[in-house]
Amino acid sequence: MKENNLLDSKPHEMNGKVEILTEKMETLPIQSEVTNLKPKVKDRKFLRVGLVLVTLGIAFGGLKFIQERNISAKPNLETTLPNILSVQAIPIKLVNSYSVSQSYTGIVEAKRTSELGFEQSGLLTSIYIEEGEEVTKGTAIAQLDTSQTKAQKAVLIAQKDRAIATLRELENGARPEVIAATRASLAQEQAKLRELQTGPRPEVIAATRASLLQEQAKLQELQTGPRPEVIAATRASLLQEQAKLQELQTGARIEDIEVARSGVLDLEEQLNLARLQEKRREELYNEGAISQEQFDEASTQADTLQARLEQAKSELEKLETGTRREQVEAQQARVGQAQSQLDELIAGTRSEQIEAQRARVSQVQSQLDELIAGTRSEQIEAQRARVGQVQSQLDELIAGTRREQIEAQQAEIRGFEAQISEIDVVLRKSTLFAPFSGTVSVRHLDEGVVVNAGQGVVRLVEGGERKVRVGVPPANTSSLRVGSQQEVRVGERIYSARVLSILPEVDSMTRTQTVILALPQSIAPGTVVRLGLNQTYGMEGYWLPTSALVWGERGLLASYALVPPSQSDLDLPAGTYQTEKRMVEVLHTEGDRSLVRGVLQPGDLIVTNGTNQLTPGQFVKSEVRSQ
Repeated sequence: MKENNLLDSKPHEMNGKVEILTEKMETLPIQSEVTNLKPKVKDRKFLRVGLVLVTLGIAFGGLKFIQERNISAKPNLETTLPNILSVQAIPIKLVNSYSVSQSYTGIVEAKRTSELGFEQSGLLTSIYIEEGEEVTKGTAIAQLDTSQTKAQKAVLIAQKDRAIATLRELENGARPEVIAATRASLAQEQAKLRELQTGPRPEVIAATRASLLQEQAKLQELQTGPRPEVIAATRASLLQEQAKLQELQTGARIEDIEVARSGVLDLEEQLNLARLQEKRREELYNEGAISQEQFDEASTQADTLQARLEQAKSELEKLETGTRREQVEAQQARVGQAQSQLDELIAGTRSEQIEAQRARVSQVQSQLDELIAGTRSEQIEAQRARVGQVQSQLDELIAGTRREQIEAQQAEIRGFEAQISEIDVVLRKSTLFAPFSGTVSVRHLDEGVVVNAGQGVVRLVEGGERKVRVGVPPANTSSLRVGSQQEVRVGERIYSARVLSILPEVDSMTRTQTVILALPQSIAPGTVVRLGLNQTYGMEGYWLPTSALVWGERGLLASYALVPPSQSDLDLPAGTYQTEKRMVEVLHTEGDRSLVRGVLQPGDLIVTNGTNQLTPGQFVKSEVRSQ
């Protein structure tokens, strides 16, 4: 029972005195329990040994159990200390200013880039370059169709030449034959005037009266209708045309074909005989036995027979092949025409024909009445005016050309020259030339397209130095100077760029000033370029990692500073600090660090990690790192 009491005792009552418990275990009355057993005599020795072994095992187990309970119940000195976390801290330094690096983007462009097009519309006939090809200033790039323009120029040149000829004629004066022709015209007009003044001659009146009688006879014939003999003649003509049509439709007779074939054979025999005679005559002529005239007669006879044979063959072929379709159709048309004439004669004269003939009779009657009544005064005055006009022309020819006429003709020539010069300008503008040296980057059109005025045909990019336009806030342009070198980034490479100019105006949309920089030729137009500028601001503060900032009271930011422990009675490990919350204000953030100011002093240790697990006054172990 004493053993059970010892095992059930509390750990704080043992107080680590294992040795005393062991001694007490040795004094337990084990023998009293053993003596109560009454084994047989013959097994007493073995029972005694077994009991001793059991007792020793129980004692050893109890001792081991008590020792483990004692060890687990032994107090740990560290458990009496507060929880200590491990943190990282840095000493802070006071800075008087900070620099802000900002990047501004621009697009690389050539110094000159032009969408080349024609000043006028037209058909694009030729393009002389390809994309990527380099050209020099003045190189022909494309061509419009100029055929119509050249034709207009030819017409103007002809008109100019005619005007020049007229000018020479005016300067040289009228030719004698022109004066003579004008004088003859004047005499003719004067004769007409005298004839009007004296009245018409009797023979003219008689001729007009005869014409009137003829027209009246025609009118009477139309009114009485056609005579039977006319109808009979027209009907006979119709029958004749119908017979011809039937003959064409049935074709040639066999006997006609045989006659034509025999004629061809006869002509062939005559031609063969004539060729033999021509050959003999040629031999005789070469020997000098006959004259040239006799030889020519034989040749002419052979040629004549050849022509007759060809004609006979053609007639035979025509007979054998039959009448052509167009001949039959033509004959049918003639038959239809004759039928129409006959129908018209049988039907009688139409009223409109009679009215037309009656109008002609009235017209001739009016002429006769006018001749009999004599010439009217207005006719005489009109003829007298024509005589005066021709007289003026003759006087002008005799007197020579006036100075103002020559000047007017010279002005007309200058007008033609101006039009020709305008055509030359149009022709020049029909060819597209490169305005500067560069590379053709894009070809928009191909041959055969009708282009409009101003429509881009190719894009020409000037070679040489590149430039880039970058929008920079006006506050940052003060650090830039024209001609200074600035670093720009293109991808992963850094280039040196020269400031060409800073435009004075601020863009109303972006509120930036445009800075133009010159770049090397190796950078292709369209490349994105970034200009980096550093701006320094004078302001005191401390740089802290952004991870060192925590939220404080009323939404303000704070940081934890490390201070020596305030309790000196604790047995703390070396390097142990307490945390103290310091309120700060963020002045600037740059990446993973921030510039702050607040209740801080140079050299303070500020916790940089695990700040969300800390509370003010907490004990921590610090691993100090340099900032």
